[in-house]
Amino acid sequence: MGNVLSPTTTTRIHASTKLSEADSQALTAFLRHKPEQPVDSGMSFEKMLWTYLHSDATDGDNSSDPAQLFGELVNFDKHTQADAIYRLGRLETVDFSTFVGSVCSSAIAEFWNQESPKIVDSTAPWVVEWVMRKETSSVRSIDAWHAWWRQSAILREMVELALRSALHQSHVMIADITEANLSCPKLSTRDLGRILGSDSLLTAELGWMLSRELPAHSRKHWQCAYSSRHDGRSWSTFQGAIENRGSILLLVSEKKKKRSSQRVFGAYLDGEAVRLPSWHGTSQNFLFSADSATGLSVYRATGFNDNYQYLNYAMQTLPNGLGIGGQLEHFGLWIDSGFVNGSSDPTATYDSPQLSTQYDFDIGSIEAWVVRASSTASDSSNGQTKVSAVVANPEAAALLEMANRPMYSAPIHRSEPTS
Repeated sequence: MGNVLSPTTTTRIHASTKLSEADSQALTAFLRHKPEQPVDSGMSFEKMLWTYLHSDATDGDNSSDPAQLFGELVNFDKHTQADAIYRLGRLETVDFSTFVGSVCSSAIAEFWNQESPKIVDSTAPWVVEWVMRKETSSVRSIDAWHAWWRQSAILREMVELALRSALHQSHVMIADITEANLSCPKLSTRDLGRILGSDSLLTAELGWMLSRELPAHSRKHWQCAYSSRHDGRSWSTFQGAIENRGSILLLVSEKKKKRSSQRVFGAYLDGEAVRLPSWHGTSQNFLFSADSATGLSVYRATGFNDNYQYLNYAMQTLPNGLGIGGQLEHFGLWIDSGFVNGSSDPTATYDSPQLSTQYDFDIGSIEAWVVRASSTASDSSNGQTKVSAVVANPEAAALLEMANRPMYSAPIHRSEPTS
């Protein structure tokens, strides 16, 4: 390695990359300390970057200037940046999936503000396949790489995160990137431990992928409100954890059959989950599924109808449970209040297929994460959320509705805020 860092390195980096003074100092420190290479693994992104910035073999008049090389990597001119990433990954010779794997491991670690070794081993191969799902040809030619880089917004985001991870920054290093898109939501130590371990349906990889799909207001603070593994199998506990709590990210798994891979599916409920004898919710809801065969698939509202979500219980005249999309008795996702079985039908509401492997399924595990806390005021006298008579007496309301009788508090309830 022929590069010797002069005392003016930080100044040159600051001028070449337009990074802040603190970020320029971080890059200087990174350049001076060779990253350790993990044992029995491919080249880490940190080692790849360090090697590239110290290489004399790159093209161009500024090949010996690490500041210039790094400036090209974060250059907002996409053509220049694509060329630099191509040289960084040595994509003319290196297997592309190996490069993407290094980027993904480093990016996901940075998203959760963790050192890479803690989650590198848990980075599922299907995440790489998901990132590469549109890749059908070799990217070893520079022209093929440019075409792939332009159409892969996911990989571009991951490269930005991996660059930040290499410098061990805990804030958004590149100002042009929207913070809500890349920043880790705030979690308790307990919840973060579950995500990074093997104790949650919401893994580190799935958490990052789902966060990209959520509205900005649901990417900031996450709390595991219910986990059947930790809170026991109880409908009343589950219902109390999601009702009037805010925006909910719901994850479900089927009882695992022998030799079958883990399949997780669920829904994002943007509006309050309210006990009602009718449909409610917003068009920002969506259904999703994730497995090793297809990666993450998200199904958004089509506008065909407004059957976004349904929550009801302790009634004899209507279904008791939680439903998302479809129609009564044929939900896109249904969790029965018996809390043993569920079902999934194709829907026009979300243009979604059957999410489970079979229409009726035995529930394996369920998790509910509050991803935006409710702003609904609580009654200070009894600690209960204030609701209208329609909400407080859903069975009576349902009978009135079926009898075609007017419900005078219904307009009041419909005007109540849900966020």
